[in-house]
Amino acid sequence: AALTLGIRVYGKLVPTPMPKCVTKVNAKDFRQIGTKLRDKVRRSEMKFEDKTEESVRIRTRDRQSRLEAMVQVGSDRNDVAIILTHPWGRLGGDMDFPIVKHLARFFGGLGFTVCRFNFRGVGGSTGSATFSARGEEEDLHSVIDYVTGKSKLHVSGPKIACKSVVLIGYSYGSIIAGSLAGRREEVCALATISYPYSWNWALALGNHARMLSSASSAKCGLWLMGTDDDFTSASSFMGLCRGLQGDAQAVLVEGQSHHWFQAELSVAGIIYDWLVKKGISNT
Repeated sequence: AALTLGIRVYGKLVPTPMPKCVTKVNAKDFRQIGTKLRDKVRRSEMKFEDKTEESVRIRTRDRQSRLEAMVQVGSDRNDVAIILTHPWGRLGGDMDFPIVKHLARFFGGLGFTVCRFNFRGVGGSTGSATFSARGEEEDLHSVIDYVTGKSKLHVSGPKIACKSVVLIGYSYGSIIAGSLAGRREEVCALATISYPYSWNWALALGNHARMLSSASSAKCGLWLMGTDDDFTSASSFMGLCRGLQGDAQAVLVEGQSHHWFQAELSVAGIIYDWLVKKGISNT
């Protein structure tokens, strides 16, 4: 059945126009994105090489945590770094969440420098999680400093000095990534996956409006959401998209839930194609 977007007035659904920045992708076409990408790699039409991740320890700027991180150093250490942020740790989210690991392997295989890490209080990262998300913002600030060579606080791991950063945030991680996308000059692009728009007030107490404002003003943004997301309805996502600024694009995928299980390669394909169109690559 076709998806009808709108608002309810006296119990009736009144259709509303879809924002111009939004593209709808049906389930069949979405699956084919992953299939075609897999075939390109198998036929060597895309240069792909599995790389070994290296363990990194990063001391945060506020000195409240030592972050556990994994990094793949790309083919050009002075170009583009991709930082991946994970879902909410209080619900079991960490840097080993399937979609985070899949994206790290994919973009690392294409030659990007890729870093995934655990927020404070998650996994092997010391310190305690914060309800306001300010501590997690400090974590991401510190990781950006590390991959751009501006930090002297990393404890172990390879030295990196990339010129620019792409932030890819999933679920709770997209709130943190979005918050810094509009505030750090090194960030050239932001991709959010399943941004928990309807629950961001509870995940960043007292700071959600400021953080969303920063994400909405990112100079180059991609927003990816499934029509069956567990936390944000398609209509709510449309409301979010109407407030996006700058060069923002949004993709609404039919039939996908919050988790994107077994659809990770299709997600990677959408993000990769978007980066290529924006002229952002590892070369």
